[in-house]
Amino acid sequence: MTRDESVALIKKLLLAESQQELQRLIALHLPEMDSTFFGVLAQAAEAESTRNPALAARLASLAQTLLPLRTLI
Repeated sequence: MTRDESVALIKKLLLAESQQELQRLIALHLPEMDSTFFGVLAQAAEAESTRNPALAARLASLAQTLLPLRTLI
């Protein structure tokens, strides 16, 4: 997965309208989530920590949801 693809997928996940939709998107895209994706996610959370703490918290929450699933890939 490229950096741009990672950013696009992170945006898609953040825009999920419900927890059910988020879980569906995760299941659909889990095979694509590689080290680039997780690196971009971590970098985004860190970058937003001072600019936009609310977004940083959402990114961190997304990472916490996804990291245990990473071993399933």
